[in-house]
Amino acid sequence: MEFLLFSENSGLELLWALTVILLAAYAHGVLGLGFVSVAMPLLVFSLSFRSAMILTVPVAFFLSARMTFFGSKTKEALLGFWPMPILMILGGLSGAWLYQNLPTEALMWIILGALAVFLSVDHLRSKAPQLPEPWILPVSAFFAFLAGNTEASVNMGAPFLLLFFLLTNLAPQLIVQVCNLCFFTGKVVHIVTLSIGGPGNPAVQLEEWIPGLILAPLCLYLCNKGVRVRERVSVETYRKWLKGILWLVALVLLSRLVLAEG
Repeated sequence: MEFLLFSENSGLELLWALTVILLAAYAHGVLGLGFVSVAMPLLVFSLSFRSAMILTVPVAFFLSARMTFFGSKTKEALLGFWPMPILMILGGLSGAWLYQNLPTEALMWIILGALAVFLSVDHLRSKAPQLPEPWILPVSAFFAFLAGNTEASVNMGAPFLLLFFLLTNLAPQLIVQVCNLCFFTGKVVHIVTLSIGGPGNPAVQLEEWIPGLILAPLCLYLCNKGVRVRERVSVETYRKWLKGILWLVALVLLSRLVLAEG
């Protein structure tokens, strides 16, 4: 069977995708999250949504597993925020329907909206009210459901999770741990729904996952390198560079969408 990934894309496009994925994996280790939030907006400039999903979903699965089960706050994340991965699964099912039934332009607008939320987190941090303790679990479930929708539809669950954590005063390490726990469960649903397929996109065959699986070990290596940087050095410089790149991506993506509709 001929892979749609290779038949739809040129060698230059695949080289661009490889570069983006490797850099995003390193950034995921440095920042603790953000692999798909960095990779997807950059990949959809040149690849189809289907190709971008096939390449990034297996990598994201292993990166989130690494950050979830080899962190210092795993038990605390599981015991304190167990409803969030469950709601990620439910949101992922409705997000899969969106992915199969919405046109590409609508999915691009969802990416742009999720990217805007991601970029607004620092601005909102100083203005967001703090949730009372009894409200944390129900509100976390709501935002996890929203994150599950964007995770399955456009492969970007981080923005809504970060928006929720703005409303709490939890330790950064615990936030990273809970987010990656949610990403892990979201990716399980994502892999299953993509493998089943639907009217909008054909099912991803088992052999089509191979390129992403081949990239996963190298991405894990780069992620581990990034984690060591995060443990030793301030990541403010990396965050500033990342935000600058993503602002540029958001502006170019917005221009592309406006011109397409005009």
